[in-house]
Amino acid sequence: EVAFISHNEIRVRIRPGVGRDLPLVVKVGEKSTLTPYSFSYDPPYIEELSPDSPNAEGDQLTIYGGNFGPTAILAGEVKILIGQRRYDSNLKMYTEWVNCTSYMGLPIWQQKGTGTPYLYCDLPRVLVGPKDVMVSVAGQNTTSKATEGADGRIDGLFPRCQATYYGQKEDAIFRGPVRDMCQDECTLASAKCKDSWNAENRTHDREECEELKHCTKFVDMNEDLVNCTVLTREDEYCRPCPGGSTCEVQTQFEAEPISMEGYWRFDMPVSPENCGDDYNERKHRTHCYDVLPCNPAIACEGDNTCAHGYTGEKCDFCCDMMHRYIKDDYGRKIPNPECWAGNKQIKYFRQYGECAPCPSNPWMIVAILLGGACFGGSIAYIMKKKHVSLGIFSIGVDYLQILALLSATKTPWPQVILDLYTWLSAFNFNINITAPECAFELAYEDKWRMIMIMPALMLACVLVANYVLIVINKFVLNKHGKDIYSHGYRLWGVAIRIIWYTYLSLSMNALEVFNCSVVELEDPLTGEIVTDGKQYMQETNWVCYEEGSLQVFLIPYAFVALALYTVGYPIFVASVLLPPESARKCREDQILRAQDLGYTRKTNPHCYEHRLKYGKLYYYYKPKCWYWSLVVLFRKFSIATISLMFRANATFQMCMIVLAIFISSVFQVKWQPFMSMSEHEEVLNDHKEAVEAFREEQERARGGSVSQGQKKLQLGGDAKLERAKTVVAAYFWNYNSVEIVLLSCSILVNLFGIMFESKFLKTNSVSYETLANITFVVIVTSLVYVICVIWSEIVVAIFPGLDCSHIQRLMDGFKHNADVDLTRNRAASSDVGMELNDLEFSSNPIFSGQSENILSKEDEDRLVKSHPDYINLTNTISDLQSQLRMAKKEKMSMGKRQGVKLAVTKFKRGFGKPGPKKAALDDHDSVGGFDMAKIMDEPEPEPVPEPGEKRSSAFGFENPMRAAKGGAEGKKG
Repeated sequence: EVAFISHNEIRVRIRPGVGRDLPLVVKVGEKSTLTPYSFSYDPPYIEELSPDSPNAEGDQLTIYGGNFGPTAILAGEVKILIGQRRYDSNLKMYTEWVNCTSYMGLPIWQQKGTGTPYLYCDLPRVLVGPKDVMVSVAGQNTTSKATEGADGRIDGLFPRCQATYYGQKEDAIFRGPVRDMCQDECTLASAKCKDSWNAENRTHDREECEELKHCTKFVDMNEDLVNCTVLTREDEYCRPCPGGSTCEVQTQFEAEPISMEGYWRFDMPVSPENCGDDYNERKHRTHCYDVLPCNPAIACEGDNTCAHGYTGEKCDFCCDMMHRYIKDDYGRKIPNPECWAGNKQIKYFRQYGECAPCPSNPWMIVAILLGGACFGGSIAYIMKKKHVSLGIFSIGVDYLQILALLSATKTPWPQVILDLYTWLSAFNFNINITAPECAFELAYEDKWRMIMIMPALMLACVLVANYVLIVINKFVLNKHGKDIYSHGYRLWGVAIRIIWYTYLSLSMNALEVFNCSVVELEDPLTGEIVTDGKQYMQETNWVCYEEGSLQVFLIPYAFVALALYTVGYPIFVASVLLPPESARKCREDQILRAQDLGYTRKTNPHCYEHRLKYGKLYYYYKPKCWYWSLVVLFRKFSIATISLMFRANATFQMCMIVLAIFISSVFQVKWQPFMSMSEHEEVLNDHKEAVEAFREEQERARGGSVSQGQKKLQLGGDAKLERAKTVVAAYFWNYNSVEIVLLSCSILVNLFGIMFESKFLKTNSVSYETLANITFVVIVTSLVYVICVIWSEIVVAIFPGLDCSHIQRLMDGFKHNADVDLTRNRAASSDVGMELNDLEFSSNPIFSGQSENILSKEDEDRLVKSHPDYINLTNTISDLQSQLRMAKKEKMSMGKRQGVKLAVTKFKRGFGKPGPKKAALDDHDSVGGFDMAKIMDEPEPEPVPEPGEKRSSAFGFENPMRAAKGGAEGKKG
């Protein structure tokens, strides 16, 4: 459109268009001419980029501006190029241009409803950082460069990483949540290398600085000059955040991966092995990230921060005495900030794989445990002296040891149950209950070795005690010959029992070294299972089976411990119990024990030494089940192995424990191995031939037939066994019943543990608290049950004057009807043998205090006076008194004739051997059960008291045989 024309000038209004170097033609009328001039439209220009911080992994970019052409046809070929900084192999910078192509086939040139054109393209994956944008329309180009202001803000296109990705621009520092604050200050070594960086050559001038994190000076918002870590020296592509970390979108700065709760972020030196898929796009960094789950997960609160009481890398340690101080960059020891609250030290120790607060007074716990051990030892000693079976102790200890093992599982037990398990772990000889790390600087490997050598130290103490007793016997008590070493067999039995009770603890401690598993945790954002594939020792978080690991260092010691304790001890027990000759002795000894015999060499001629040495291994069990200790050991070993090797999966672990206990309970129900008092007669009935053979052997040893009273002594207390069977008929006081009940309780508690693992139960919910209360009631009830049985079997035997009214009333209810039959059975059992102290019923806890509730004193006198046992025993005492008088007279006459009085005196003092006459008397040393050689010099016993004269026994009179025995042994003291 011509606006003005003259001979010298033409003014025209140009139509909208695009292009450059367009030919200029002037046409007037029919004539036209091509001028030497060309015409170009104004180039396109960019006013706005949307978004100006697109996703560097790919996004849609909209460009607003002008001169993009009135139509797509006129615009022609439209190109959008993105320029990014790159470095070649010589570290020389150049600009790499990448195309921003059409999105899903749509043309780049677009037009608004108002007719205003704009450009729209699909931004490819680009580097993070400021970018140049070049637009080409109809051959005309324009470039928009990104500029950084003094405040650090970018004007122009600046692609960034979006959520779940991370990446930084060139020379970015590690900023914190506040923009102008440094998140990661340089180490001393890195700070020394900050001046070594050559920006032109993009390298360090000093080689030793190449592998250190880059460092630069930075002025923070407080105008403090700090040395801050430089994350990267080049623009970099975005990479996905490692599993277990989060990369939140920040408006002020680009985020680095931050470990989530339960995870720890490691800065690993750049290498293909450490960086994996990130290596090619992170090799310009000095370090790459590896995020791993913490063990336990509660140790890490997120952002590489440890929970209260935890410290160290990945929060692997507790704030014990070993970790209360750390070293700074200069090697100086300074307080560990994670283990101090002001001037007060935070004390925690590792318990069941987690850090628990140290006890306020650990020495008090030690005192309580020592006091309990002394009390239990005293009770056991008295029981041994009274010939009371300690089988119930063994059953109870085994049960408590199994319960204590449950605390080592990862089941979310309520705190009250865990506290109960902690105290019960004392029966496993668990020294962790005393928390030694809270009082001493004690490393785990040192504590492990100390636990493993503790039994050896205890055995050494037994050996020292053996030599001390030898010295006492020889030089103080003036013993000679075998008498000097008479204690040796008993000490051997003590040594065997020490390993028995510590077997479970030692096995678990030895197996702990091999308790390695892969630590896995699910990323709550992506559902990805996060793990590095390595195995870690559960108790210490040491890497397993890698050179230089402390776990590898302990493996040889663990193999030795397994060979000596876990495998060696059962092999030793099997070598003692299973050989035919040894098995025969065990069965024979148990038959004698069922008769309440065998406590002396005369009543146990074949197995006395065997009982002293190995009796602790079989004396709880019936003759047919003399090997049952091996079954118990296998059960302990199985549960210990399951508890450690399957700790990573608590549900599977608990199911395996239930299976092991269930199998054990099936065998227990089938075989009924324990020999309680109520089963003595049953055992004797099952072995009548052996009992008769023993009686005949005793008769032959005495040179012929024996009197009726002697037969009673040899056959054992069948009458007493009948009483025991009748009185202890109550099912729940049978040892086998006790074992079955406790195994059932163990299964119940394990099932409750599986329920606690269920997602149905929420912590602190009503159902959770209800199940916790039920579990507590089951455990406490089982403990009360064990205490009741112990009371009826043991406590009354030690303190016959004590009474527990509730238990006594319960027992009386069981015994009342039995005692009525008891008085009838006694009159019909005059031909059934009894030992001399059979009528001393107060020595047996089962019979203590029972008759006072049934018979009056007059009835007791009448019953005793007419009882055949009383008549036979009175006659036996009279015979013994006559024989004693005759023996004394014969001795005196022989002494005067042969002048052997001095020799006899020396023999009594231990300086000589018995004379011929005294040796002859030994042939009659078992007359009536008395050792005639021992009582020849004793005064005559007092006459037998009449019934009713003394009433201290259960029937209201002083046991005549006890009186005779007391008179005969009166000078022993």
